[in-house]
Amino acid sequence: MHRHSQRGVISVEAAFAFPSLIILAMIAFEFVNVVLTIDMGDVALQSAVQQARLEETLTEDTFESVVRKGIVKSSHGYLTQDNITNVDVRRYTSLSSLTSTGEEEDADSTNENSGTGTKFPAWKVTVDIRKPFLTPLPRLMAYAENEFEYRFEQVLGYLPETKDQ
Repeated sequence: MHRHSQRGVISVEAAFAFPSLIILAMIAFEFVNVVLTIDMGDVALQSAVQQARLEETLTEDTFESVVRKGIVKSSHGYLTQDNITNVDVRRYTSLSSLTSTGEEEDADSTNENSGTGTKFPAWKVTVDIRKPFLTPLPRLMAYAENEFEYRFEQVLGYLPETKDQ
């Protein structure tokens, strides 16, 4: 009689432990998915920016197009065009104008026009990536959407200025 009650206790413990193990596995899968997306997106963005630097003429539209295509190509199929929700490319006259206020920018442009400063354009690239979760766990945890979003930002400076800019 003692053996039957012991078997029942083990099966009840297993019945309570099994859902916990499944939830832990789902959390691990989601964590790996998020980390892999961030790492893959970062490497793909760096590669895409390097490709964009090789372009003859850099305008905001061509830069955006090259970055989009480069991210998809460099991510080896892990990220698609649908995952890239936004690519924002902004051109600044110099690195100092990227972070300066209006007064500082006027002083910088005065120095640049007088020949004391060198003028190299700077680019700020912002990419938003949305990737769906792998498991239904986030929906069960009351997240509104079944996707997560991550923003990558990269600043490029000291690019030679082309004649048409």
